[in-house]
Amino acid sequence: MTLFVIAGALLLLGIAAVAVAWPLVQERRAPAAVELAEEALPTADPLVELQAQRDSIYQAIRELRFDFQVGKVSEADYKVFDSTLRGNAAAVLQQIALLKQAEADPALDASLEAEIAALRHVNGSGPGPMTPAAVAVGEAALNFCPKCGQRLQAGNRFCGNCGAQLI
Repeated sequence: MTLFVIAGALLLLGIAAVAVAWPLVQERRAPAAVELAEEALPTADPLVELQAQRDSIYQAIRELRFDFQVGKVSEADYKVFDSTLRGNAAAVLQQIALLKQAEADPALDASLEAEIAALRHVNGSGPGPMTPAAVAVGEAALNFCPKCGQRLQAGNRFCGNCGAQLI
């Protein structure tokens, strides 16, 4: 009888040891999968990265100003660090402006809209029959308001429903 009790106790002790050790063993195998997942992530948007840099520079400027006001930073050091941070901020702001300007190119928008309208006309999936006025050479006329979706008439400069400027 004592032999059965000892065997049962050892069995329970073994099960408990495996239950405690299992997460530790699995944890050692998990980092390889995490590294693969990080490599598989898509590249980030450069505009988002630049905006994050801008925000961090602004935060550094605020912290530097606070440290100067409290007396942690001398006036000479404050001027040097402040001018450096402001120069970095100006460079980042210039890069953001260039990216936004490149994304907001009206000629690119017009050519993309013309291609989309032509593809919709070929596929027959457009909102209605395409008229020659709907797709002009080198520019795309809008059939629907981009803000509210209201159907537009040819030659409209503003949406009659929401007032959005169309041209």
